[in-house]
Amino acid sequence: MRRSLFSRLALFGALLMPGLPTTAAAQQDSAPATRSERLDAERDAKAATAAPPERTTIERALTWYDNQQVMARLMGGWHGFHGVGGSFPAGAGGGVGIGYSAGGTRGPGIELTAATTSRGYKRGAVVMDIRRLGGAPVDVAVRGQMYEFPQQDFFGLGMDSAQGARANYLLSNAEFGTDVTWRPLAGLAVQAGAAWVSPRTGAGTDTRMPTTEAGFSPSATPGYGASVDYLRTAIGIDYDRRDNPRHPHAGGRYAVSIADYRDLDSAGFHRADVDVQQYVPIPDRYRTLALRAMATFTSAHDGDDVPFFYQPTLGGASMLRGFREFRYQDRNAVGVSAEYRWEAWWALDGAVFVDAGTVAPERRSLNLRDVAVSYGVGLRLHSNDAFVARLDFAFSKEGFIPLLRFEHVF
Repeated sequence: MRRSLFSRLALFGALLMPGLPTTAAAQQDSAPATRSERLDAERDAKAATAAPPERTTIERALTWYDNQQVMARLMGGWHGFHGVGGSFPAGAGGGVGIGYSAGGTRGPGIELTAATTSRGYKRGAVVMDIRRLGGAPVDVAVRGQMYEFPQQDFFGLGMDSAQGARANYLLSNAEFGTDVTWRPLAGLAVQAGAAWVSPRTGAGTDTRMPTTEAGFSPSATPGYGASVDYLRTAIGIDYDRRDNPRHPHAGGRYAVSIADYRDLDSAGFHRADVDVQQYVPIPDRYRTLALRAMATFTSAHDGDDVPFFYQPTLGGASMLRGFREFRYQDRNAVGVSAEYRWEAWWALDGAVFVDAGTVAPERRSLNLRDVAVSYGVGLRLHSNDAFVARLDFAFSKEGFIPLLRFEHVF
């Protein structure tokens, strides 16, 4: 915009004698000349005086949770004494435990845990490990544990087992072994290990239902009451390409493991586990399709059988959520699950899900004609980077089951 001669003189005078007031014409001429310039000036003035937005109490708490990794530390991440959950199966009752950890930053580490529940479940464990042995991508761990689960549910073997046949038994175990994990590439872990395991079974203590030996014949509960010690050898591969293992939205995890259980008479059985997880963002990262497929196959050595308490099960918090824990059980099992998750709020996801699975005594007997299905809706509470808790409302032909868990389903 061309300035008038009078305006130029007024501005020149103001520069020479800044104490003198400028004329209205000069003030008007020095203002932003166009609408866009005025808007830019107003935005700059507002930005200079605006205060940063205040976070709500929930936002501050979840941000702190992100930075402190609260759940991981409560369950064993802090050095010294800390609380532990005990890793008990569903139905164990309210639990309390204490752990102690030391070392492990640049040298050997040790972790001790002891826990119990209101229903008499007990577990004690010790783990000694060395990370990056000799500077190589190799971890070595020596583990030992003893546990007693006095109220394990059993419904019988096969898909034709009855809900009303529910019984319970006691399962205890002592084991000691070592694992070696090699991490040659980012996300890839190859593990091999060997352990001595000594499982024992007996009468359950839950008086609401019969004990297993009273409700089932010995042929329906192979291995019940036997005193057998096994040497377990295993090898596995785990390839994790999830974008964020603590709260995934894309990528996948693919794991395969094979174990051999052999007693002193060279009898025993094999077990193979496959777990595939895939996360597909649709089409942005605020919506995710989460998929999972799992399978477990067991086979006995000649003249032996697979103990019923080592056979795979379906039902509970991670697969077939509309059925009770251990609802279906046999020597072979296959399950699939799909969840559609969307961000209802920055700290809360909604989910709809469906699970399906089947079990059979032989692999060739697995078929899609005899499949149990459950479905439902759920909520997932999370911080910016980590899962916190989930609440699922699951339905099946056997009723409705609410599930509150502090570990992700997958």
